[in-house]
Amino acid sequence: MIASPQHVSMNIRSSIPLIVTSALVIFSPLQEGGTTHVAQMIIRLAILAWLGGAMALSIRQGRLVLPVLSVRYVVIAFLGFAVVATIFSPYAHPSRQWLLMIIGYALFFYLLVCSVDRWEHVHVLTVVIVMMGVGEAALAILQGLVWNVVRPSGTFFNPNFLAGYLAVGWAIVLSGAVYGYRRGKAPSWMSASPALWWFGIVASLCSLFLAVLLTQSRGGMIVLLVSTAFILTVRYGWKLAGSCLVLLVLAGLLVPTPLRERVWVEHQQNPVSYARWQMWQGALTQMADHPFGIGLGLYQYTYPLYAFPVEGEIVRYGKVAQTPHNDYLQMGVEMGVGAMVVFAVGVFMLGRELRRALQARLSRLQRSLILGLGGGAIALLVHAALDSSLRESALAILLVLCAGLVVSVGRLTKHRTAVVYVLPIRWRWAWGMGVASLLLVVGLEVIRPGLAWMTFDSASRRAMAGETAAAIQGLQKAIAWDPGKSLYHHGLGSVYARAFETSRAQESFRLAETEFKTAIELNPLDSRLLGLLAQLYVSAAQSPSGPADSVEQRKDWLRAALRAYEGAVQLAPYAASYRYEQARLHWMLGERVEAEQQAKEVKGLEPNFLPARALLARLWMDQGQVDDAKHELQEIQSRQDRYKQWNKTSIDQTFLNVDVAPLRAAVYEKDVAG
Repeated sequence: MIASPQHVSMNIRSSIPLIVTSALVIFSPLQEGGTTHVAQMIIRLAILAWLGGAMALSIRQGRLVLPVLSVRYVVIAFLGFAVVATIFSPYAHPSRQWLLMIIGYALFFYLLVCSVDRWEHVHVLTVVIVMMGVGEAALAILQGLVWNVVRPSGTFFNPNFLAGYLAVGWAIVLSGAVYGYRRGKAPSWMSASPALWWFGIVASLCSLFLAVLLTQSRGGMIVLLVSTAFILTVRYGWKLAGSCLVLLVLAGLLVPTPLRERVWVEHQQNPVSYARWQMWQGALTQMADHPFGIGLGLYQYTYPLYAFPVEGEIVRYGKVAQTPHNDYLQMGVEMGVGAMVVFAVGVFMLGRELRRALQARLSRLQRSLILGLGGGAIALLVHAALDSSLRESALAILLVLCAGLVVSVGRLTKHRTAVVYVLPIRWRWAWGMGVASLLLVVGLEVIRPGLAWMTFDSASRRAMAGETAAAIQGLQKAIAWDPGKSLYHHGLGSVYARAFETSRAQESFRLAETEFKTAIELNPLDSRLLGLLAQLYVSAAQSPSGPADSVEQRKDWLRAALRAYEGAVQLAPYAASYRYEQARLHWMLGERVEAEQQAKEVKGLEPNFLPARALLARLWMDQGQVDDAKHELQEIQSRQDRYKQWNKTSIDQTFLNVDVAPLRAAVYEKDVAG
């Protein structure tokens, strides 16, 4: 029997959403979990292309059909909070990019629900999820057992995120296992003999579980247990589920595994291992100070104001948190408390959709699919409370996919009672031109930052290789593509600053100063930019010729540097290096009282910041306080000896490395002189 052209066309149209969704699921983890700029550009363009195809089909048919979903107002409200957080953001560039990402996820969700109108679609997409999970597990096992990677991460940049990703595949496969094999219930292309089916199930579960163990992710194991408990409770009741969970926990405590060893070592040796409580408290304080949010994507810039000390480390305030390791708290910090409430309502409504779907009349295969997807969504939501996992595009796409399939299954179980809104399209040419123009504008907005980043990355490599002229040209091109990103101005200013240090040309100084000031104007929250500007002024003041050609002008540059460091301290009050540089500048300006006060503040803030102690000793020597200077020299030696055998980071080395030989010689001369 030959299919009619119309039937073939309908099959192709119904396959396109499956192909695009599968492509997103397959591609998103491949480039560090979808976190690279190129990956982000491709993901957004794929969603835009899908939207364009769906709109073209609707225009051709003369009507736009939208499903009426119970979560529609929640999605709109959440997008509203995102828009407001972007409008009032003090640094617009990252906020706009995060807004585009959130809108992309919302479009993906609605396109998915509009497209999934058969159980076969659910089957296909679920198989794709499992195949990607098993593939990542196989790669992680290869990395851990063959390549001897301590904590394998698959194609992700973080093993914790890989563990969360694997938990979704585990939930789906486990759900299939607890409902068992039923001949003839699966589509023909999925059918297999019982022995082969069970072998695949057991092998998949073993590989996924082993991969999570190898990642040594505590959060990953927790979400694995949570999804297991949920599936077993729904299938067998809470008593059996609780018993199995207790047995799994006991086995994890008693059986030697890489995860158990890491938990023990982290508990004994790593003082920052359990610092999430302090991060969460800091996030709650930020929310109390800014209940309407600070702006999308800006947590990393405001965190230094709420930093906390880690006692027992060489650098007490050396840990910089890009996220609070909790997506919900980060949501509240950046978008306001209202966004958290709206998201919580959305999760509740999704749970209600899942419960209704499980209560409907379903086959065992259908029930296992929806239960596995629900367990996967729960795993991702719990993981988001333990880490900032949803910042990883692969995990966010997986959550949207699970949620969209749950809602789609709810609509499938309602059959003809599912409500849709039909918008007639009368002026097709006007609709076509409007949609094409909108997609073109948004597409260019998506492509532009991606191309700018690739240009910047290439120029940065040229700058490191010493190709200054080519680096400047590339950075200028990146700025032309995306002028609102302060990082590009920061990079260009740094190249000009290095050129000034080499040539002492006034033009290089002027260009570096202009770029740094532009970067600060674009992003007034980043203390590092003020620090770079201050270093430029210090370099100008120390120049034998150039911008500072008189004593008074050199003092002016030093005072300009001092003002820049004061601004940096306001943004990062716990950064010892800025306060130390202030002390040095006061000393260079002859303001010894202020220099001593600043150095004492550094010593109180970071007792192991030895350059500040050395500066104090020098100041006291100048004032004739030899005993105080001796005491500081003894402290410096004692702390250097104490940490000699430690594994030190570059920041630790900066804190501990100080040359006190000239100072010791001066003290010795004082002692000899009596």
